Amino acid sequence: MQNIRKSAFMTGLGNIEVKENEIPEVGDNDILLKVYSCAICGSDIRILKSGNPRIKYPQITGHEVAGEIVKIGKAVENFKVSDRICLGADVPCGKCYYCTHDMGNCCDINYAIGYQFEGGFSEYMYLNETVVKYGPVHKIPDNLDYNTATLAEPLACCINGYERGFMDLRKNSDIVIFGAGPIGIMLALLAPAYEAKNVFMIDPNVKRLQRAKEEFGIKTVIDPNKENVIEKIYEYTQNKGADMIFTACTAVETHENAIKMLAKRGVVNLFGGLPKDSRAASFYSNDIHYKEAYITGSHGSTPRQHKKALDLISQNKINLKGIITDTYSLDEIHKAFEKAASGDAVKVVVNPNVWRADNV
Repeated sequence: MQNIRKSAFMTGLGNIEVKENEIPEVGDNDILLKVYSCAICGSDIRILKSGNPRIKYPQITGHEVAGEIVKIGKAVENFKVSDRICLGADVPCGKCYYCTHDMGNCCDINYAIGYQFEGGFSEYMYLNETVVKYGPVHKIPDNLDYNTATLAEPLACCINGYERGFMDLRKNSDIVIFGAGPIGIMLALLAPAYEAKNVFMIDPNVKRLQRAKEEFGIKTVIDPNKENVIEKIYEYTQNKGADMIFTACTAVETHENAIKMLAKRGVVNLFGGLPKDSRAASFYSNDIHYKEAYITGSHGSTPRQHKKALDLISQNKINLKGIITDTYSLDEIHKAFEKAASGDAVKVVVNPNVWRADNV
């Protein structure tokens, strides 16, 4: 194998350069991955537009990754050359309180693939000892292709959101999802796994709502430009309000409206982060006090949740068909980011190396 690879480097705000570079040396505890698929996350788009303090330029980003191990350190256990693996984003340090208590996504250091550690928009990806030892690195089941395996990462984040809402203990819930983007759709598709009763999706983008209804079977969608979303949720829930609400978008108004439409002892999960220049949310605290409401957030996922997501996909307990709408080569990464940011796609995947669906 040649010692040169092609990678997409983020070199500054709004700048991505695809160029050749040397493949890093693989130490005793490291892995070299031949990357076949790396999906674009909304956070990748935000990094390109606004940067991130954890990223030092130039950096290879991309954290929804799947590929084949081509080199492995002699001290690495549980993996071998030719293993097909996929990765999550958040990498526990393995030492702090949170990492030793199954809360690696809350790690004090907050390592992540595509942030401090190089990501998957590259023909070959270097996985260091910390990633290999503590990270969300799992073998891809035989029935999954590389593109589909990348979806375990965002699905794991959705699982984390459901777990923060105690949904394992809350059957027959009425769920509201603000945002009909990739995460919103995946949250909705995950609802049956938690035995939800109804799912209501809210988005001002008519095309997204139409796609959610026609392609993904989400029965009740609401356009906030045409209807009062608070009144509609109370109408649909016989004046009870929603039991679980996800704000899978970046609009502060959704945080405020979520609290207003929440049922007693309901849970609001602030799933999507807000822009740095966003105003602070404003709400009447009695709405929380008298409803005995829960307000929580969720950020990323743990290795355990990544494995759970991969199992759900491989066992056909969640149908993600149609989530991936567009694929591009590494040389087309600028087009891929434009498509992902346009709102016309659901999930966009970059394929640094070519693979066949019948040869996974």
